[in-house]
Amino acid sequence: MLWDLFQQYQIQQLDRKIDIAQETALQSSGRTVVELEERIARLALICRAMFELLQESAPELTEQKLSAKVVEIDLRDGQADGRMTPKGKRCPKCDAMMSPKFGRCLFCGHKDGDAVSFG
Repeated sequence: MLWDLFQQYQIQQLDRKIDIAQETALQSSGRTVVELEERIARLALICRAMFELLQESAPELTEQKLSAKVVEIDLRDGQADGRMTPKGKRCPKCDAMMSPKFGRCLFCGHKDGDAVSFG
């Protein structure tokens, strides 16, 4: 009987810890989402300002030309998915496939001078 009470107490303590951990994770992810939304809004504002500056100096640039260029760039990776996805390529030093995320070969360490950072 005493052992059952002790086990029940431990279970309750673990349940409380789980609840606290879940609440903390939700709050943290909520902050991350807000920060990302703010960054996206800021980038959209900057892109709009850049396009309007370009239009002032080159009036032939139109919204239609901008849209066409966006589609063209989107299709460069072979998919119309609304994002630029760099493809992996072979390492010139060891011929292993290099991930475009790292900018270097994970096998031999060769640095990719052509790597493009999207982060």
